[in-house]
Amino acid sequence: MKNALFLLSIWVGIILAAYAMVYWDPGVEPPTVTEALQLPDAVYVDGDGRFSFSYPPTWTLVAQDGTVTLSDLHRDVEVTIYATDEPIPETVLLDALGLAGADRETPLFEVEEAPVAGASERAVRIAPTDGSGYGLGYLYEGGTVVFLVRGDSEAVEDRAAALARIESGFAVPAEEEEEETPAESTAPVVEL
Repeated sequence: MKNALFLLSIWVGIILAAYAMVYWDPGVEPPTVTEALQLPDAVYVDGDGRFSFSYPPTWTLVAQDGTVTLSDLHRDVEVTIYATDEPIPETVLLDALGLAGADRETPLFEVEEAPVAGASERAVRIAPTDGSGYGLGYLYEGGTVVFLVRGDSEAVEDRAAALARIESGFAVPAEEEEEETPAESTAPVVEL
């Protein structure tokens, strides 16, 4: 088995080298092997057009009753996205993170303004002090689009690059130029 993998890796290297010699543009930096093998992000567009986002194709997406849940490959981190009619993002996030009514001497969470996504009017980020995730609330047309990240602090830290990819591709409302639906995506999608 080891010999087969070794020979396969040699052949892949030869093919990549041949491709680079034939098609390489001297004015452009050739891609690294990991860049060449990386799959493009999948795209999800909310059926009501309230939000859209791109996500790594290795993550699993489940859409049910207006709520979208993403899970990493090992299900250590979960991202939940949904829209609500509540006009105060802080209220929605504290409730969603289970921090509503927290009445303690030591703060259980940090609140800060966050960069807006798309045409949202305001964005708020609330993070529990234990590092077990965070929540983003985007105020848009009198309602809030919620973006929750849950997992233990180590898993959230380990998946920071993937979470940043998801956040950078997040738009409120859904971007119009994206025509792809969840069924056309290359990543696994489960509709319930």
